[in-house]
Amino acid sequence: LYRSRLDGFLTKAKIERLISNHSMMYGKDLNVTNFCTTEYGEKRRITLDQLPTTMDDGTSEEDVEYIPAESQDVWQNFDSGCTVRLLCPQKHNDDIHALLSNLEYEFGCMVGSNAYLTPGGAINQGFAPHYDDIEAFILQLEGYKRWLVYPPMNKNETLPRESSRDFTEEEMKDIEPVIDIELGPGDILYMPRGWVHQANTCRAKHHSLHLTISAWQHWSWADYLEIIMPEALEAATAKTTSLRSGLPRNFLSYMGTMHEQIDLNSKDAPEGLRQLAQNTDDDANDEDGDNRREALEKRRVLKLQEAFKADAKKKIMRVCKEALSMVTAGCDQIAKQYLSDRQPPAFTPQDCELTSENRAENGGKIWPNTMVRLAKPGIAHLVIEDDKAVLYHSADNSRVYREQPLSPLEFEIDDAPALESLLTTVEPHWICVQDLIHGDIEDKMEIAQSLYDEGILAMFQGEKPDMTVQTG
Repeated sequence: LYRSRLDGFLTKAKIERLISNHSMMYGKDLNVTNFCTTEYGEKRRITLDQLPTTMDDGTSEEDVEYIPAESQDVWQNFDSGCTVRLLCPQKHNDDIHALLSNLEYEFGCMVGSNAYLTPGGAINQGFAPHYDDIEAFILQLEGYKRWLVYPPMNKNETLPRESSRDFTEEEMKDIEPVIDIELGPGDILYMPRGWVHQANTCRAKHHSLHLTISAWQHWSWADYLEIIMPEALEAATAKTTSLRSGLPRNFLSYMGTMHEQIDLNSKDAPEGLRQLAQNTDDDANDEDGDNRREALEKRRVLKLQEAFKADAKKKIMRVCKEALSMVTAGCDQIAKQYLSDRQPPAFTPQDCELTSENRAENGGKIWPNTMVRLAKPGIAHLVIEDDKAVLYHSADNSRVYREQPLSPLEFEIDDAPALESLLTTVEPHWICVQDLIHGDIEDKMEIAQSLYDEGILAMFQGEKPDMTVQTG
């Protein structure tokens, strides 16, 4: 039965209707590619997209004029062996959108997707061997595809932060794959970040369609520290004159690679230098005056270098100490980035009955005895900015990456405890509005009403509304 467990997500027929009925742009909505032999006899990836143009020499997204992908051209290239890649299949597909949204809750990071449709009839391949900067999950939806997966090339390419260039057949010919497998409908393959891979159709009469789910892109400790460390340097510099003091006079006369003193007897020293040191020892057992002066100068330079490095270490540790005080603030910053990047919530029909989307049925009015909770876990985050409680959420996001800017809600600082209670109460739990932590019942109702109107709060009126308190 597992062969049918992914049925319905996406089909070739759905892609045909999508390209026919919607305005699809090359480079924005889809690519057409082929990994084939060129006129020079080598295989490489060729992208057949019609390139976009820029307006007024601009470089922003708004200045790019993408070329529409005509359905006839796309399918003509597909029939000639090209792969069609959908760059944002969730844009027009509710099932894929719901999958991504739910995985974002499970993983706690942005999750994206691409779909790849490759023709049968031959051994067709759309992309050259390469590795990606994501954790990838391959969901085989239709047909069969052979996958070759190789471990990272070296330590520097393990868990990379950027995707690789295309590798050539010559570079891959002597590398044995650790996985050589044919995926069929219902199969799922996980590929860690940095693992080289290539895939091709392997059954002549059937096309292949798979969905790639991507996660953990730019979501490493290094990305987190890139947020904290510049702010820590700025804060530490503002607090201490030590970091603002001038560098030592003429320090470049003794610091830098050209001044580093190499231990010529070390096994890490170049062979030629070690041989030179040996010859020098053999020729001169007693130092003359010049040698003594040279030795004294080396010791003087070494002391200056050690002093500079010790001073630099103190200043670096001062910045690191400041960074440690910013760990929580750094998490707030990366939370805002995540909420900006992620999918909008995928509400079920049951969810919609409890949110503002069903206002006509449930009345949409918050009372003291109304039961409330966050509509979906993880869709909002509370931060303190400029003595205000600011609530960021993903309810207004587009299914297209960063198509809509965040629209945070701003509250007074004394509203923060009530907001925290609302954001941390999730299914299956509820909290009564009158039990929120705040001095005034009217403020409790207004806070809950704001979140409900924004579409991020679910409400349930189990008892007759308590209308003794009115707001608005």
